Amino acid sequence: MSGTLSTLGVGSFADALSGAAGGNLVTGELSQLLGTAALGGVIFDIIDSREAAGRRVERILFPGRPVEEQKFQDFGTIDQPIRITGYLAGDDYVIRAQRMRKVLLTAGRQTLVHPWWGRLKVRVLEPGEIQFSATRIRVAQFQVVLVRDPGPVSTGGLLQDITDTLTNLLEQADAMVDEATLAVQAVLSPLAIPLALSSMTNSLLSQASGIWDSLTQTAPQPLQTGIASAQATLAAGVSAPASNSDTTYADAVMTALAGVPAAAVNAITDPSDSVVAPAQQVEGSTVETVDAATVVEILLSAAVQTGAVADSLSDVTTSPADALTLGVVARTLIVSQLLGAWGSLTFVSSADAVTARDRFIAAIDALLTDLENAAASGASVSLSGLWVSIQAARTAIMADCSSQVGRLPKVVSIPIRTTISPGRWPMRWRGMTSRRCRACSMIWSAGTASAIPPWSDRVTFRFWSSSHEPDCYRSWPQVDRADQWPCDPQLDVL
Repeated sequence: MSGTLSTLGVGSFADALSGAAGGNLVTGELSQLLGTAALGGVIFDIIDSREAAGRRVERILFPGRPVEEQKFQDFGTIDQPIRITGYLAGDDYVIRAQRMRKVLLTAGRQTLVHPWWGRLKVRVLEPGEIQFSATRIRVAQFQVVLVRDPGPVSTGGLLQDITDTLTNLLEQADAMVDEATLAVQAVLSPLAIPLALSSMTNSLLSQASGIWDSLTQTAPQPLQTGIASAQATLAAGVSAPASNSDTTYADAVMTALAGVPAAAVNAITDPSDSVVAPAQQVEGSTVETVDAATVVEILLSAAVQTGAVADSLSDVTTSPADALTLGVVARTLIVSQLLGAWGSLTFVSSADAVTARDRFIAAIDALLTDLENAAASGASVSLSGLWVSIQAARTAIMADCSSQVGRLPKVVSIPIRTTISPGRWPMRWRGMTSRRCRACSMIWSAGTASAIPPWSDRVTFRFWSSSHEPDCYRSWPQVDRADQWPCDPQLDVL
C-alpha cells in the first residue's frame, strides 16, 4: 500500500513545470517537493508554506526590581497567518489564475486543502499577489496570506460527548465529497475535452443510471419519488463543452453522480413523522415509509456494481486511468452517503451494531482498493487527499460504532415452553411475581418476566401454576396468542 500511495502526490503539475522555459526554480529536484493544494476549489501547487504558532505571553518587569522578580501573563494560544507561495501550472494557467483572483476577492470563510496541514477553514487576511513572467511560460506564481478560522467552539455536557463521534463521522463523509470534487475537476480540466474522455464519462453516467434503475424498481414508493428528479438528471448525461474554460462541465458530472445517492438518503422517513401523506402513497390506512436499512442495502449494492462498471470501462477505453479515477469518485459519493445513513440506523443489540459496522468497513476497504488501483494505473491527478479522507472516515465509523456498542444491551435468547403476543402482555407481566386469573382463580407465576426487554418485537414467557384447574391446564399446551386463553385475560395482582 505504501508503495502505491507514494505515487499519488506526483501528478501532472511536475510534468508541466519540467517543461517551463527558463523555470529553473521550479524544475529538476525542486519540482518533486511540490504538493497539490486547493483554495476555494481552485487547485494549485505549493512550493512554500510558512506559519507561526505559539502562545500570547506578556512579560512584566518592575522598575527598580531585579529581573528575577519578573512576571508573566499567559493569554492563551495564538495562530499566526499562513503564508503560501504557490504555482498555477498547465495550458490553462491563465484561466486558473483568473479563478484564483475571484477566490481572493470572495468574502467569508473558505476551505484550504493543504498537503501537510490537511483541510482547514481559513480567511484571506491580506490581498493576494499573482505574478506572470516571460521567463516562466505556462506558470503563474501567486502569494497569499491566510488565517485559520475554525469557527466558534461548541461546548456541551454528556450529550455533546455522545454525539461527537457521529458528528465527526458526518464531517469525514463531507470531506470525502470535497476531495471527490477536486478529483473530478482535475480529470475534466483540459481546455478541449478529448472525445474518448467525454464518451467514457457519458458511458459511466449511463451505466450508473441503469444500476440505480435496477436497484430501485422494487423500492418503496416514497424512495422512487424522492430520487426521480436526480435519476432523470443522471440518465440524461452531460454534454462536453466546445471550450472547457471553467469547472462547469466537471461540476455537472459531479452533480449527476452525487444526486441519486444523496436523494436516496434524504428519502429515509420516520414512521412517527408520517402523519399526512400523499394519496398515492396510502393504501387503506397504511402509510408507506422508507427505513434506513432499505436505503443502506441499496447503497451497498450500488457501490459494488459501480466499481465493477469502472473496471469494465477501463478495459475498453483509451484512457483507463481516467476511467478508474472517475469510478473511484462515483463510488466515493455513494459511500459518503452510506456513512450519512449510518446515523439513521437503529440496533437492537451490540451484535447487530458490530455486524452493520463490518459491512460498512468492507465497503470502505473496497473503495480504497479501487483508489489504489487507479493510482497504480498512472492516474494524472493527485488522489492522496481522497485516500486520507477515506481512511479518516473508516476510523470515524469504527469510533462511533464502539460508542454505540457500549450503550446497547446484550440480548440472550432463552428457550421457553410457549409464546404469546406482546401486544397486551409485556407491560402486564414485567416486574410482577404472580397473578390470579379472575375466571378460574388459577395463579400464574411469571418467573422470567422481569428480564423482558421493552424493545423486543416478540416477548416470550415461561409460566407454571400453583393449582391445576382442568379447563386452563388442558388448554395450556395450545396457547400461543392472548385471544386463545380459555379464560378472561384480565388478571389480578396478588
